[in-house]
Amino acid sequence: MNSFLKNIISSAIGVLLAILMMVGSIFILIIISGLINLIFNASDNIEPNSIVKLKMNYDISDKPNTDPFANFTPFGDFEPNNSMHLYKILTSIHLASENENIAGIMLDLNEFNSPGMASLKEIRDALKKFQKNGKFIYAYSKIYSKSSYYLGSIADSIFMYPTGAMELSGLSSTTPFYTETMKEIGVKPEIIRHGKFKAAVEPFMLTEMSEENREQTSTLLNDIWNTMLEDIAKSRKISIATLNNLADDITISMLPKKPVEHGLIDQLIYPDELNNLLKEKLQIKGEEKINFTNLSNLKEGKNKSKNKIAIIYAEGGIDGNDANIHSGYTKTIKKVLENDDINAVVFRINSPGGSALISDEILSQMKLSKKNKPIIVSMGNYAASGGYYIACAADKILASPMTITGSIGVFGLFFTGEELLTKKIKLHYSNVKTNKFSNLGEIHRSLSDKERSFIQMSVKNTYNDFITHVAENRNMTLNEVDKIGQGRVWTGLRGEKIGIVDSIGGLTAAIETAAKLAEIDNFKLEEYPKIKNSVDMFLQTLEDVKLLNTKTIEKIYFDQIEEKILNMQGIQALLPVEYNID
Repeated sequence: MNSFLKNIISSAIGVLLAILMMVGSIFILIIISGLINLIFNASDNIEPNSIVKLKMNYDISDKPNTDPFANFTPFGDFEPNNSMHLYKILTSIHLASENENIAGIMLDLNEFNSPGMASLKEIRDALKKFQKNGKFIYAYSKIYSKSSYYLGSIADSIFMYPTGAMELSGLSSTTPFYTETMKEIGVKPEIIRHGKFKAAVEPFMLTEMSEENREQTSTLLNDIWNTMLEDIAKSRKISIATLNNLADDITISMLPKKPVEHGLIDQLIYPDELNNLLKEKLQIKGEEKINFTNLSNLKEGKNKSKNKIAIIYAEGGIDGNDANIHSGYTKTIKKVLENDDINAVVFRINSPGGSALISDEILSQMKLSKKNKPIIVSMGNYAASGGYYIACAADKILASPMTITGSIGVFGLFFTGEELLTKKIKLHYSNVKTNKFSNLGEIHRSLSDKERSFIQMSVKNTYNDFITHVAENRNMTLNEVDKIGQGRVWTGLRGEKIGIVDSIGGLTAAIETAAKLAEIDNFKLEEYPKIKNSVDMFLQTLEDVKLLNTKTIEKIYFDQIEEKILNMQGIQALLPVEYNID
């Protein structure tokens, strides 16, 4: 018996030591990696006449993503996490423009991964400022999508692989409708909405877009497309009318020589030929190699300023998920706003909205904790519905012309399966209850007229709360907000004209505005929510791998669809459509 216990204890200690050794090894690797990065990748070690190679083949988020294990999952590429968040990219481009050892930037747009149109414009604008310092930008790709060409069009010269392709065919948005599918399987969407433009529930009640939804989607796409064309026209010195004609010419994307003939692409060349062109640009002779570096090697000097500007990143759906926006943000907001050492706050919002309740919690905390320090909202790709709800109390709101915002409206959505469960599967239910509405929300029966009327009242009250918050904080009347509300979606460009946005500008402009209102010149930035430490990240990765190993790919796919639909249940302030523009 004693021997048995000793074996168990020794085995347990062995496992514990193995875990500690593994975690310790990871710590050592991280420390060594950090030291190597400090020693060899500092800005001071960038050689003269260097070129920054900017690849955008990774996810670019607003929030910093420093998880070294991010790609070590069954669906990852098992490569180190070299991704950068938006502000780091913008800052690094600025540092490159001021570094005398940097001659230019090479945009490698192969395997391009778009960060969204608003973020893309911020990066493009930063590259435009880089050019003003007398430095060049070249762009190269085998294939140019609409979004990668939009970014690449800022370059002094645009090159493409000789048998490559480019797309310039305008924008579109397609919405699937589930109404007849739901009816076929016996699931009934119980829909309660307020606002004629609140199209989020249309896929469950119609078989095609309503006229109101078609109108707002058309306006939205045209606004974004026109902004893209204006920027491309200035850079390529081609009129907007000509660009639109070329967008209607499908041979542009079929025949590689066509984009060259019309001035969209400068030259069709192979990678080796591009290398020779760069050598010629840098006046490099013989076998001498080009000094390439990347944005992560550009480091800011140590900032000793006592002034601080905090950036709070609110990114993702307002759905309670720890990876997105949840009730815990109230603690972060309270901590930041009540910190006397922080001079100003930039609230960076990149969200299509979601739970009306969580949105109200966040807004209420912001209003309660607000002190004598400026709060500036910077809108990313989205700041719509619940995303606008949490933004409206700021002192200033800045948005990109391509930001999708507004969607001031509310809906209630519940799924019941009375026909599926009782008629098709032949299930029978008996109920005992103490009060009239004790069994409200049971999936096996449809809502009664009285239950529906109560939920409609709740949706209307939530909508009235929404427009009241907007009216009070934007110095508008309830009628004025209701007129531009009703769930209608706007671009940042139109948002400025109707008064829900103060000015057009990106994250950098929002930080500059915060500093100006706080009356500070020198400052350092603090980013919130604080990122997890490496051990937490590693343990989370192990947990994710464990969960994924128990599921098939099909199960994961259908789980995602189920989660998406179920997250829409309840009273929501959510963007009507996912506008995937590329």
